[in-house]
Amino acid sequence: MPAARRLLIVNADDFGLSAGVNAGIVEAHRRGLVTSASLLANAPRFPEAAAAAADNPRLGVGAHLNLVRGKPLSPAGEIPELVDAAGLLRPFRLRRPSRPFLAQAEAEYRRQLEAILAAGLRPTHIDFEKHHAWQGPLHRLACRLAAEHGIPAVRNLREEPVWAWRRLGWPGWGNCLMALGLRIGTALSGPPPALARPDRLIGQCHIGRLDEKTWLRLAANVPPGISEVMTHPGLAGDERQPGEGGMGGSWLGRSRQIELAALLSPLVRRALAAAGVELINFGHLAGAAGGGNRP
Repeated sequence: MPAARRLLIVNADDFGLSAGVNAGIVEAHRRGLVTSASLLANAPRFPEAAAAAADNPRLGVGAHLNLVRGKPLSPAGEIPELVDAAGLLRPFRLRRPSRPFLAQAEAEYRRQLEAILAAGLRPTHIDFEKHHAWQGPLHRLACRLAAEHGIPAVRNLREEPVWAWRRLGWPGWGNCLMALGLRIGTALSGPPPALARPDRLIGQCHIGRLDEKTWLRLAANVPPGISEVMTHPGLAGDERQPGEGGMGGSWLGRSRQIELAALLSPLVRRALAAAGVELINFGHLAGAAGGGNRP
């Protein structure tokens, strides 16, 4: 790839979380910038999301692997290290993964990947709910299972907070520190996986703040190479995201509507085109014809 090309994956997380999130992602793909979505196999609206993906074969669909939220696909008795007394996946906590933990994580990951494959979809990549698998052993496990299932790519969690601040505007200390922690953590976790991945992530620093103004700044500053922008669109009226299936709520709230409006903005689309930015999905990283989600 010539160094001057600017390729952009616009990925929408949480596909399957709620009816409003599903509808927002589909609209942002059909009429806007979204080229890729990350599918939560254990989410309450997974069947509808999988059906919507099948109806939109040019949408790249990844596996949003999840060990930290909702009801697992595995029987709770088989994964006691992962669940609480109610049988729900425990929130993320920093830990040194034990052998039992990793074995149970593998079982749950396998069930989630197999659920997506059973829906007739070909995942283009993997990424992780709440970025829970940035730790070396868990990340290596997930990447090994992805390769085993023929999934060619993985999200690159290394965002540059200083670049994001200077180019896109000040995002706040909390988001910057989170992005910095993920960048340092992935660097300390060992060599990169033997899967394709973008050169960088954009959007962790500005999670919940990717409005039209920020997107216009981004359009003028997309770096050469392959970048992924992580987005979270959704429709109005779905702000609370009722905790179906034990998924809990979301602090993103109304920002999902703001992100959706920016993803649908003709101004943003024209700015990206004027800057010579090419929109792709993770499937294109591995040379998949069309980069779609069907086998």
